[in-house]
Amino acid sequence: MKYTIIADSSCDLKSNDIRSSKLNFETVPLSIIINDKNVADDETLDTKEFVKSMKTNQSKPATACPSPEAFAEKMRKGNEFIFCVTITSKLSGTYNSARLAAETVLKEDPKKKIFVLDSQSASSGMVLIIFELVRLIESEQYSFKEIIEKISKVRSDTRVRFLLQDFGNLIKTGRMSKAKAIIASALNFKLICGDNGEGEIKQCARVMGMKKALNVLSDFVKDKKAAKDIPISISHCHNEEDAIFLKSLIYSKFGIENIKIFPMRGLASFYANDKGILMGY
Repeated sequence: MKYTIIADSSCDLKSNDIRSSKLNFETVPLSIIINDKNVADDETLDTKEFVKSMKTNQSKPATACPSPEAFAEKMRKGNEFIFCVTITSKLSGTYNSARLAAETVLKEDPKKKIFVLDSQSASSGMVLIIFELVRLIESEQYSFKEIIEKISKVRSDTRVRFLLQDFGNLIKTGRMSKAKAIIASALNFKLICGDNGEGEIKQCARVMGMKKALNVLSDFVKDKKAAKDIPISISHCHNEEDAIFLKSLIYSKFGIENIKIFPMRGLASFYANDKGILMGY
């Protein structure tokens, strides 16, 4: 029994980040409109050049979800058992596109089994969900239905927190007032935001200085009364130094070793902006 996992590009993983004889992994790109140009968040996107272009952008930036057909193409080529993981439906229409694609492909080929999961998350939160899917599949202990039940529970338990140093796109997309951003920047405030447990973004803390902010960010892990073997994923936008420092803080405080670090892909970079840090736990 071989599986296929499909995710949209907000997950920060690329196809070669998961290698397994038990499954195939594919990603579907979202689109980002910068300087009136449509940029595909595919695996060839140069995020450094992309972030530079964001800083010179004069028009209102936007994102666009993949079409149902983009997902359907991957599902048709996929194995009999398919899991599709999408960015939270509270921030994007991507989940609906994937769900419509699954309905189309199942009509064409009723033998396939397809489950589309609204991650209620993004970036590192999706990374954790996908790696848990891989673990469940590779164990060969569970049926397709049992994996659905287990991964739905993991989704409910997964949390995301992120630390921003540049508020530009939050202002331009209307997610943060310009006045609040000016005050935060002038006073050297760092904002820690995260999901509210239902796939929506909330402000969690406002901290003075980067090192203190990373300390506060690391402390969120204790909310889950973490065991030493829980997985944690850290994504960064051209800020590996702080990502490694955050990893060391978590290890020193809680003894957690299972921590993976990934560079952000385009969509996460779009919202987190340069030097942003995101933690899934």
